[in-house]
Amino acid sequence: MAIKFGPYELDAQNFELRRDGKRVKIEKSPLELLIVLAERAGQLVTQEEAAELVWGNEVHIETGSALYTAVKKIRQALGDARGRPKYIETVARKGYRFKANCRPAGRKAEKPEREARRMLAVLPLENLSGDAEQEYFSDGMTEELITELGTAPTEELGVIARTSVMRYKRTKKSIRQIGRELGADYLIEGSVRRAGGRVRIAVQLIRADDQTHIWAAAFEKPAKEVLQIQAEVAQAAAQEVRVRLGGRPSKAAEIDPELYDSYLRGRFLQAQLVRPALAQAIQRFERVLEQEENFAPAWVGMAECYLRLPITSDVRPNEAFPKARAAAARAIAIDGACGEAYSARSGVRFWNEWNWKEAEQDALTAQRHSPSYAEAYLHRAHVLSNLGRHDEAIPEIARAKKLDPFSRIVGTLHGQFHYQAGTRRYGEAESLLRYALQIDPQFWVAHIDLCKIWGMQGKWKKALAAAKRAFRFSHGNMEATSLAGWTLAKSSRMGEARKKLKELEAAARKRYVPPVHRALIQAGCGEKKAAVDSLEEALEERDVRLTFLLVEPRWDELRTDGRFQAIMRRLNLTAGGNA
Repeated sequence: MAIKFGPYELDAQNFELRRDGKRVKIEKSPLELLIVLAERAGQLVTQEEAAELVWGNEVHIETGSALYTAVKKIRQALGDARGRPKYIETVARKGYRFKANCRPAGRKAEKPEREARRMLAVLPLENLSGDAEQEYFSDGMTEELITELGTAPTEELGVIARTSVMRYKRTKKSIRQIGRELGADYLIEGSVRRAGGRVRIAVQLIRADDQTHIWAAAFEKPAKEVLQIQAEVAQAAAQEVRVRLGGRPSKAAEIDPELYDSYLRGRFLQAQLVRPALAQAIQRFERVLEQEENFAPAWVGMAECYLRLPITSDVRPNEAFPKARAAAARAIAIDGACGEAYSARSGVRFWNEWNWKEAEQDALTAQRHSPSYAEAYLHRAHVLSNLGRHDEAIPEIARAKKLDPFSRIVGTLHGQFHYQAGTRRYGEAESLLRYALQIDPQFWVAHIDLCKIWGMQGKWKKALAAAKRAFRFSHGNMEATSLAGWTLAKSSRMGEARKKLKELEAAARKRYVPPVHRALIQAGCGEKKAAVDSLEEALEERDVRLTFLLVEPRWDELRTDGRFQAIMRRLNLTAGGNA
């Protein structure tokens, strides 16, 4: 993805710096450093981090001198003065910061079909309770209002997802600027006050392009009727943008305020996507369901937590997926029009059951009931991509990105699905992943995917540096160790590769380590029999990473093996990617 600043255009995919369309001469290392700084515009990039990103952790250089020289050459290329810099600011004894405002450059790329519908964003509701401990409540109300509005028919109204709007909490940006960044035609802003057993929500609807206030209203009810307040606000806002909400039945007329409080805390914890927080979220949902067993949103929360544990936290699949499956089924039984529940069941069918047809169908059902739920589009895109249906997958993930433009996982999977589509898309994949890291520089999944790309391109030092970052930021996820081992093996460092294999084996004596990780290093070392043995073990355990066998090129050397082909048949995968 090209970035524009001033008269310059920085094209990371084609590795070019251009001024007014003409290529600017600049050496390789300074250009790589410029890309790193520009993609993190406004953020401090430390000297250590800059050196690792540009030269890798395997190269021994005098960091200060090398960076000074690279920055000097960048300034020469940009005509930037060190004393009064327009672009590169030196932060004494710490690092560098890119000062200029950056914007995406126009480019030809895949896009979802042109949006005729209006796009709406609900900005984080302000907590007026005077208690910082109530912040989760206003955040939870924001999310629930987004969910209610998201039931509008897809051809009429699109609602931007929570993960993208929450970045504007306490922002000083104008409504016009926020609307432009989110691609939203209308915005809702407001506040929540909870006191004396009552909840009051004040909201106003604003047109983004001219910042005109179209409508304002306040809603107040007893705290136990908080779900009814959300429904009233959603209906009123929808009417003002001349759409109607879908016919989804209300989730609940009433719920005990303390239980709803526990539910919102669970949702807050669930969004953190780390094992300790997911475990706490499950406890919160269990508390709700002990007393309100027919509260479908809590069952959805349970399903999503158990679904994520094997994917993000190396939890044994048979410990988590049966619970995810049961929770999703219970939510659907209670509320047959709950799109989020179908989306969760789609995830179970994809990651654990390898039932590709039903996984896709559940994702489509989720889209029909909750047309603004970005994860429903993400799930379908994942099915399509892992089946090799790339020309369908990439527009589908672009639809998710339209609904959730600043989601780190949607942005990362946008890049990942380009990687899975083959070598001709590697450049675009890298560019999209770099963009995802602008949202969260420490998002470990994006570093995993960059490691994969650079490893397949033979950029060993950069791949190992990315694996190291992924391991650190994930707090020890073993996929990073596995990829590092494969990279070392392919770069003829067999002794070090086998040390990584021993690290996995040692860790497996203390906790669960997915067998696919071991198989990958064995395949890299040319130990084909051992690799297939490990994959067969993974098959018995229903390792979630087996879903990538068709589209991960690191397995290509095993594809003629009879046992490997038998595994593919067990997975319901074929060479053509059809289930």
